[in-house]
This record gives sequence, structure tokens and C-alpha cells, in this order.
Amino acid sequence: MRFIYLSIILVFFLTNLRFTYSQQVYFSNTYNLCQNYENEAWSGADGIIQLEDGYVISGYSVDTVYFWWRRIPILKINYEGIPISFKSFGDTNADYYTGVSGSFLKKNDNQFYIAGVKEFWQPENYAVGYLMSFDSNFDTNWTKIYNLNKDLINDTNANFSQVAICSNQDLIFAGSMNGSHLLLLRTDSSGNTLWSKLFHYGSYSLCTGYSVIQTSDGGFALGGFQYTIGQPETGDPMIVKTDSLGNQQWVKYLGGNYEDNKAMLSQAKDGTIIMGSTYGEYMNGDVPISDINLVKLNNSGTVIWDKKYGSSIQYNYLLNVRALPNGDIIAVGKRPDVFPHYAGWILKVNENGDSLWYREYSYLNGEYSINHLSDVILSSDNGLIACGYVTPMAPDTGNRDAWVIKLDSIGCDSAGCDTTVEIKEQHGGLEVWRLGGLEIWPNPAREQIHVRLNRDELHGRWNMDDGRFNKDFILVIYDIFGQEVMKSKVFLQNRMTSLNISDLPSGFYLASCKDSRNRIYSVKFIVRK
Repeated sequence: MRFIYLSIILVFFLTNLRFTYSQQVYFSNTYNLCQNYENEAWSGADGIIQLEDGYVISGYSVDTVYFWWRRIPILKINYEGIPISFKSFGDTNADYYTGVSGSFLKKNDNQFYIAGVKEFWQPENYAVGYLMSFDSNFDTNWTKIYNLNKDLINDTNANFSQVAICSNQDLIFAGSMNGSHLLLLRTDSSGNTLWSKLFHYGSYSLCTGYSVIQTSDGGFALGGFQYTIGQPETGDPMIVKTDSLGNQQWVKYLGGNYEDNKAMLSQAKDGTIIMGSTYGEYMNGDVPISDINLVKLNNSGTVIWDKKYGSSIQYNYLLNVRALPNGDIIAVGKRPDVFPHYAGWILKVNENGDSLWYREYSYLNGEYSINHLSDVILSSDNGLIACGYVTPMAPDTGNRDAWVIKLDSIGCDSAGCDTTVEIKEQHGGLEVWRLGGLEIWPNPAREQIHVRLNRDELHGRWNMDDGRFNKDFILVIYDIFGQEVMKSKVFLQNRMTSLNISDLPSGFYLASCKDSRNRIYSVKFIVRK
């Protein structure tokens, strides 16, 4: 796998070797998910599940054999990324679409679900929601169709975007009807409808449901997007909170003054609601310039924290967010790294929203090529595996294919990709973190850090007069996105420099010592308020 841009990565407890043992597997592969490999138009992946003997990927495909009908492929690969089996589902009278990330679920070792949309074109054009149940061999157990049309004229579009399994094994669906109403639908474990609810807000708005979770109080949270038509047009992520019967308890909008994006939801370890989206800082014409936005709310709708991450950029998309068993949160998406080239990205934060690390990934390097990550999950080796698609543009060649990338727990695609591993030492009862000649303490820090450049470590590498360096050295502090947040001259001769970091938000940073041409040493540290 080739990185277009490797963000500065800041990880604190690298002494945990669970992710560096010799069995750690890395790969970055593309896969043709069409039924006839020689007649592919394009394909992609938007869901991945771990099995006992590998991973299984679901997505979408279009080929020329079946007259460009869209189908649902399922590809099983082993832990090294080698294909084991392949199946494809669909017919020649309708297009099949999977939902967004989170529409492919594992109930147990013998039952799996895929939810999405089946669109008919003749004699009428309309869409219905569907649910497919599969056995352990990924053969269909049954398929259910959900048509919200109320009369004899098929003119209603019902779309399923995501499905979640309830605590009693019922299923809860997020979606939309006719692109204007959010849809919440509950079934039993066999797919039989128990109830459905529609939600709409504002006379000049389009409301679409994208994600759903069962909340810790037994109700549901429906994540969506409200697009308001007018001058200027706006769009906001929204959450509709309901009771266990789908009756609204509250609705909350979490955007700003400019166009934002949809709300993707996950339930945190402590039972609260995590929302991921992108936040429009300003507009460039009709294109929002956005950064990553994560919000934590309780079941009453009170915001616990609301944090923005990274630099603002056009066409920045968050495509899914997942809360991990240890309380950490991972988000995945895509953005231009060097426009118009797109890279996939993954961000990891802790339960308080403090940034842990951020990386961007590319399989294709062409100036106009797209590297898109749709979803990411935790793997059994404590690493991560993500899926999406790549679209080649000259000089890259080939077709739009599914893309799967296996990473370790700090987002590295290969062993040793983090080259800033420091040593923890004890000096005078204090923990001092050192890499080569650069020392920093305390770590974690709250109000200030102390930095020292050790002359003895650098003697012989840089010019010295009478034991003194004859170069100026600068200490630069970067956040996890590689943005410079602080700069200071360093006092040398083994003397300490103290920096006030009280204005820095909680998270991981990199202290890098430079002369006029070189980075000498970099040491990671954490700010914890």
C-alpha cells in the first residue's frame, strides 16, 4: 500500500506490544466484485465482518453481462486477504443497492443480514426496502420486501440506509421515504414488520435517515440529514430520539450556519450517543469547507462534548463512526489530500474526544484518482480492517474496484511505520520521555511541558564551539493532523526550556526539534485537562 500523505501520528503507550507481535498481518488489496470478472463496469465495498477464519465483505457491483443491473456481491477472504469464496445476488428486473456503512450485520455464526434498496424501473419506477438473511455459507435463508406504497399506483420510494440488532434480537431500520421523510421501522428477528414511523420537519426541507442505534434506555436514536431549500440553502445533521415504540421524545440539530453533512451514530461504552459528521466552517461558492465533527450526547439530548478535528477542506466526508469496547471511538471517511486526488482517512479519539491518532491512506496515486474508505472495524488481533473502493484515473489504470486495507492498532499499514518511538526514563523521581537527544516531561501534561536538548547526544553531529552549539534550534509543536500549533527557541547546554501549553486542547502532540534544515528529534506527548 502506498501512502499519499502520512500524517504525524501521536501514540502514547507503545509499550503495549499486542499490535507488534510477529503474527500481525498487513495488506492493502483491491477486488473485482462482479459476477463475471471479464465484464466488469465497477464495484465497491461498504461493509465488512470478521469471521473465525477471515473476513467477509459486502458491497455493490455493476457488470455488462446483465445489462448494467446493480447486484449485491459477498466476498470472503482469509486473514491474509486472499479470496476464498464469492457469491452475487440480484436479478434482471431491478437494481439492488446496499445501505450505507452498517447495513451488513452478523447476528451469530449462522445468520447474517444485509439491508438496502430494491429499485424497479418498469412499468413504474419505484423503490422498496429489502432485508436479506444469509446462513454461514452466505446462501439466502429468506428475503423480505418493505413497500410503503398505500395505493395501487407504485410511486413511493422506501429506502433502507442502515439496520441494527436490538437487545431482544428484533431489527431496527433507518431510512427515508421519497427523499423527504425520515423512516424508522422495527421488525422481529424474522423480518416481520412490527411498526414504522415517519418524521418530517419544516415546509421547505428534505429529511433523510442514515443511521440508527438502540439507546441504553430502550428507545432509539435515528441519525439523519435535513436539507433546507432556499437562499442560502443549508444542511444539518440531525438526531431524532424516540421511545421503544418509535414515538418522538426530542429532535436535535447539530450543525452550524453553513452546510454540514449527515449524522452517523454509535452507542458509546458508557451508554451515551456518539454522532459523527462534518462541520461546515464556511462556504466556497456552494461547496462547504468542512472539518471532522464528533459529538457525545446523553439520552436526554444534552451535549456532553462537541469537538472539531483537523483542517477544514472542501469535499470532506465522514462515512461512519464506531465506538470500541474500550471506550475509544474511530471514524472513517475520505477527503482530498492534494486536490483533486482523494485519500481515505481514519481518526481515533478516546472516550473524552481527545485525539489519539489520524492517518490518510491511498492505494492509487494518480492526480485525479479516488481512494474511498466506507467503514472500519476492530479486528481480533487488536488491529483494524477498513473497506471502500478505488477509482483509477490516468495514469492509474483499471476499473473501480473494492478496496480492503488491514492495519495495526495505531493505523499503520506496515510494521514500524511510526518512527517516533521514545523511551521512558526516570530522572530525579520524574518520568522523562526521550528520543535521542530530545527530552520532555511531564507526560501527560496539563499546564506546561519542560524540554531539554541533550548536548552529549548530539556531540559530533552538529558543529560546536567551546562546547556550545553554533546553530539556532527551534522547537515546533504539531497536532495529530500535522498542523503547527506552537513554536519556540530551545535553550541549549543541557538547560531546560519550559513551554506554556494551557491553551492546547486535550489530545496527542509531537514536539519536534529542528535547525534551519533538519528535524533532529521528535517526541510525542499528551495534553490532558
